[in-house]
Amino acid sequence: MIVLVSMVSVGCRGYHGPKEAPPVSVPAAFSMNGTDPVTSRWWRRLPDPEMWALVESSLDTNFSIRSAYERVKKASALFETERSYLFPWIQAGSDLTHWTKKIDGDYINEDQISLDMAVSYELDLWGRLRAGAKAAKFEYLAQRADYEAARISLSSQVASKYYEIVALEEERAIVERQIARNKASLSIIEEKYNLGQTDALDLLQQTQLVQQNISMEIGIRKSLETARKELAVLLGVTPGELPKLTKTKAQDKLPPLPPLPRVGVPSTLLKRRPDCQRLFLRLKAANSRLAKAVADQYPQINLTGDITTAASATKDLFENWIATLSAGLLAPVFEGGRLSAQVKVKEAEAYEALYDYGQALLVAIQEVEDSLWVEKRQRQLMENLSSRLELARNTSLLLKDKYLAGEVEYLRFLTAELSVDDLERQLVEEQLKLILNRIRLYKAIAGPVETTATSDNRKVEP
Repeated sequence: MIVLVSMVSVGCRGYHGPKEAPPVSVPAAFSMNGTDPVTSRWWRRLPDPEMWALVESSLDTNFSIRSAYERVKKASALFETERSYLFPWIQAGSDLTHWTKKIDGDYINEDQISLDMAVSYELDLWGRLRAGAKAAKFEYLAQRADYEAARISLSSQVASKYYEIVALEEERAIVERQIARNKASLSIIEEKYNLGQTDALDLLQQTQLVQQNISMEIGIRKSLETARKELAVLLGVTPGELPKLTKTKAQDKLPPLPPLPRVGVPSTLLKRRPDCQRLFLRLKAANSRLAKAVADQYPQINLTGDITTAASATKDLFENWIATLSAGLLAPVFEGGRLSAQVKVKEAEAYEALYDYGQALLVAIQEVEDSLWVEKRQRQLMENLSSRLELARNTSLLLKDKYLAGEVEYLRFLTAELSVDDLERQLVEEQLKLILNRIRLYKAIAGPVETTATSDNRKVEP
């Protein structure tokens, strides 16, 4: 007994898991906030039903999401397994035996029926089994949070890829208009060249500009094909099975954004984000594994019981029976420091989980702040680009008239045309950046995704 008390006191000494609280100072508010309410189906804040359908379809058909869901089921089953150790283990069996004896030349037949029931149960005095069940429960909940985080990530990927395709289609339409405009200018220059009013250099430069835009249009087509294939993968289909996108026609444009969303306060956000909750739950699981490792150093006390009865007839089974009850104690005496080393391992893993959680909190706050400020600056940039484009178009028209009148050199007119072409494409690219940044903001403030898709109705409860 003295030895056991000494072992318990040694096992209790010096091992404490980290506190299950945010290891960072969470600010009271973000630097700015919006007014537009955000629901779990955040993508419906963007006015594009075709995109909505693609996102909601992907949540059912994407193979990575299906795989994540199976991991939730696996974690649920592991939790059920660990929890079962808290209850007695009961087994029952029966035997039917037939004898044939020959006594004094006579054959005698006898039957015997026996029943046996055995019970085993570990007294969880040190909380070893409870700690194992708690760790499995937190891992299961963490896996569910990971599944929700994967759904949020997928929804943002599908929406982003869709708008990349829309932007590429818009860029292609712009380049096609530029090619038509440049060809019209080329016809005018050819006419002036035939009349001897300009030299071959002007003709060659304009021809080169036309070919340059044709090359650009080919490059955009190539990017479009790649983007469509990437979207198909996100939807869990082959490129040939990708639904026809009616939105992405040349005459369609990127949609306007709704007002800035209401991001709330950081403390509420961190509780809502599944990726942060996943790491918090893994911290709790790590602390439970540490508690189990500490309890593994203590003796295990097992109770076993058995009751047996036998008779030649069923009605006589319980006339005679034998019951046994025993208690066993198993304690580590010498294991070369293996158990204490395991405690140190679990303690280090718990603090590792704490620091991972702290880093995730900082990144989550940064993602929201970055998106808010990027949107503000991006809108300022787009206003500047729109003003520059209007000026460039007016300048180009004026120089075109002066060039046709022979008042300015062709190079000045060409430079003005190139400026218009570049600014038109740049404006589309910057508008796409604005939309992609808004999608990142929605992702950064999103909670668990709720949809009417069948995947959302698949619940796993341990």
